[in-house]
Amino acid sequence: MGKIHTMSSAELEILTKSRDDPNIFFDYWFRKPGQTQGWQLDYNFTEDGKWQETMCMATQKFIVAICGISTGKTIGVVMSAAYHATLSQLFRFMNVAPTSWQSTLMYNSLLELAEGTPFEALITQKPQRPYPKIKIEFMVGKKKFSSMLEFMTLGEKGKGDNIFSYRGDWINIEEAGQIDDLGMVVTNLVTRLTGATAENRPYLGRLSLISNPWENPDLWQAYDNARLDNKYGLIFNIDTHMNKNTTDDQVAFALTMIPKELHARFMSGQRPEGRGTYFSTETVEKCESTTLSQMFLEHINNKEDGYEMDSLPHLGTFYMKQQRKDGRIYFILGDPGTGTAPSRNAPCLICYDVTDAPNNVNVVAFWWGNGDGSIMPFVARLLEWIDYYKPIFAGVDNTGPQKSTAELITVDHISGKNKSVSYITGLDFSGSKRYSYLVACRLSLEARMIQWPHILSGISIQLKNYDPIVDKATGRLAQDVVATMAMGAFAIRAYYGVFEPEGSGENEPDDPTIYNHRRSDRDSIKERRGRGDNTQRANLTR
Repeated sequence: MGKIHTMSSAELEILTKSRDDPNIFFDYWFRKPGQTQGWQLDYNFTEDGKWQETMCMATQKFIVAICGISTGKTIGVVMSAAYHATLSQLFRFMNVAPTSWQSTLMYNSLLELAEGTPFEALITQKPQRPYPKIKIEFMVGKKKFSSMLEFMTLGEKGKGDNIFSYRGDWINIEEAGQIDDLGMVVTNLVTRLTGATAENRPYLGRLSLISNPWENPDLWQAYDNARLDNKYGLIFNIDTHMNKNTTDDQVAFALTMIPKELHARFMSGQRPEGRGTYFSTETVEKCESTTLSQMFLEHINNKEDGYEMDSLPHLGTFYMKQQRKDGRIYFILGDPGTGTAPSRNAPCLICYDVTDAPNNVNVVAFWWGNGDGSIMPFVARLLEWIDYYKPIFAGVDNTGPQKSTAELITVDHISGKNKSVSYITGLDFSGSKRYSYLVACRLSLEARMIQWPHILSGISIQLKNYDPIVDKATGRLAQDVVATMAMGAFAIRAYYGVFEPEGSGENEPDDPTIYNHRRSDRDSIKERRGRGDNTQRANLTR
């Protein structure tokens, strides 16, 4: 253990001045012998490319930086962590990465920059096993100040489950775009940032993601959620050419090793092509309603009965419930799941106001939640909404491991219970039926038949990121919200006869893709329509 450095009065004054300008801190503590100036944030970046200081001093809790190569991501984060660790008592920072080698890069970068500088005297421990960590300690009078920087992998399962006992100020995810199931990793890690230090200082509570622009839907969902969150979210896109520390010759050489079609992405941090491949960005954004959001938020702010809302920085608004209104007609659709949003297999429920269908359908309730390893949270929420909204139609996905879910819920909770629905309709978001539902959803969105409050960013982001080919090929693409929206669009169109020419009765729909679906789903919906509650059906006009 190294000797603990005692701060001089001059050094304490530097720390005080550094609270408003971190480069004052770096100029002294990271100046090597013979240099006229110490290391600096944003040094030799173009004016519009300076981002490191903004990130260092940010008040936002959820930061996503997607940048081209050589844009100072790793060094900017670790130096900012060193700054906060020195100015804040008992500060704890953790860098996590897919591999130990990636995480160790940040550890080595800080030690290299600290070598021969005054900051080196503050480092009392720097073990590499069982994982790299750097302990920073110094004395102010008789009081010892101490902080810790740690550098780890995501554990054997690759989901951050190895640090559930950790509590700290700042967790950074290195090369987030290379992590499978990034949504689950974010969910696991964000819970580690609550509480306070032993001296009762609240933790900074910052979660940052830095990455090159890999084609990872979870990465772009996190980016979009941060972009849309005015309170907690902060995003950066930095072009390689904004960092003048990287020479033109170095950039030119790097480009020779990268396929030409990927140049823009790896140099500029641009989103990979292919986003919005099935549901176009323009189509989806036309169905987002700021008016519906404003109306809902006004009710929330007034704390009116029947209006509820929950949000998280990495999910956006994942739960919204509006007051049921007499005389309105509702559909409820759901995709059972046992996982946790935004990861695949998360439970999702949507309640639609279909009173003015097929011309206008609004999402009035939304839940994209946590199954906690069980289907029962989904079942409980579904039954709660059935009792509250009294829908004339309720359907759930019966695909794969969820097969017979509708029948089981019906037998155990619906039959003989005097509900507004006599049974839960089972739908099948698989095989050829998947495309029938997706086409129904795309047609509905293109016609602006369905709208939702724009604060429900999970709907828009998952629709824009969805690619049925990638979903089928990998089986890893989050699609629970897409499935619920698609089944809802199909059910509404089938119930109201949108697939059929006026008065055609049993004629098959003109669209050949819709035609190819197995008739059981539509027949089941039509049967439900025929057996629907008479008092509700009296309000329908066809």
